[in-house]
Amino acid sequence: MLRTWQNALGAAGRVPPGWDRPRQRDPDHDVLSRAGFEPAGRHEFSVEHHWTIRELAGHIRSTSFLPPPVLADHAAAFDADLTAELSRHTADDRLTETVGFAYELARKPARA
Repeated sequence: MLRTWQNALGAAGRVPPGWDRPRQRDPDHDVLSRAGFEPAGRHEFSVEHHWTIRELAGHIRSTSFLPPPVLADHAAAFDADLTAELSRHTADDRLTETVGFAYELARKPARA
């Protein structure tokens, strides 16, 4: 549905092609190593998050997918479309998502 709206509003190319190539060529762990850091562990965890459709619409507007200037006077129609699309998937007017997070911890080694 988001892609359909992006295409309709001419906002499909908001993320430049190849945006991830610099990070692939120079991964975070290499950058940290050059700065004098060493790996100290990777940690992953999941959190269950509950959204109302209205909260999800607000989240979408806070991203580069469909921010308010792009939706402009189509915002009410977008909200109606989002509600129609997602309301059949709600339980107690909520959508549940399990969000996975991960971080890599690095530290500067102690001086001898």
